[in-house]
Amino acid sequence: MKDLKLYLDKLHADAEHCITISQTTLNDKKREVFEVLATTYRKLASDIEAVMATNAILDEERDKRLIGLLGKDENPAESIDEITRLLGQAPDESKPPGK
Repeated sequence: MKDLKLYLDKLHADAEHCITISQTTLNDKKREVFEVLATTYRKLASDIEAVMATNAILDEERDKRLIGLLGKDENPAESIDEITRLLGQAPDESKPPGK
């Protein structure tokens, strides 16, 4: 997520830089190109922000589920299987015989 934040910051900075160039150039074609480029950078930044927000919600929901599982007094083996599934890890294949 830290990499996405850095990339997001760079997109915002690049968009602002393009706006500055478009406002200071005397060439109409160059102005148009940099305005389009700034719009593209802003759209990319908006898309990344949406992805980051979605991931934050999913991470929060997963964390709440994990906290609920850790507080259970039910079968610990089932809780461990559920926890490993939520964390995206394969459950341990070496279960005791008869389980």
